Amino acid sequence: MKASEYRRTVSQMLSYTRGMKGYLALSLLMALLSVLSTLLFPMLTGAAIDAIAAMDGRSFIASVALMGVAAVLTALFQFVMNIANNRLSYSASREMRKDIFHQIGRLPLSYLDSHPHGDIVSRMISDVDQVADGLLLGFTQLFTGVMTIAGTIICMFTVSWQ
Repeated sequence: MKASEYRRTVSQMLSYTRGMKGYLALSLLMALLSVLSTLLFPMLTGAAIDAIAAMDGRSFIASVALMGVAAVLTALFQFVMNIANNRLSYSASREMRKDIFHQIGRLPLSYLDSHPHGDIVSRMISDVDQVADGLLLGFTQLFTGVMTIAGTIICMFTVSWQ
């Protein structure tokens, strides 16, 4: 596939998500918060280990409690992000199905007579489901992956820039 065809295909795929900008923004926000709370965990673990080494029971308990809060918040953020991503991908697949059924209605009768109607619909539904699954996985992994890499680099520089 040529680069121009790839761009056109991606642009056409993303056009199906245009009406869902709120869910896209929510997904990005939840991905960011999820990554931040996940990256907070190693810092809290380090603080807990330092508290054990200093024999400071209060600091240790506070660090462990914050680790629990971070774990619960991470799970909550990921849950909301998954809901937003599900809404995005399945609304896009609904719009694709509408467009495809509209296109099937415009096919010449000779084509429909020469091909089993169930076969056409079955292939269409299967293909759209594959695209929806790809969108769901793509949104989830792209958002969290990019933010995890950027957040990790920022945390590394924060701890020690050398």
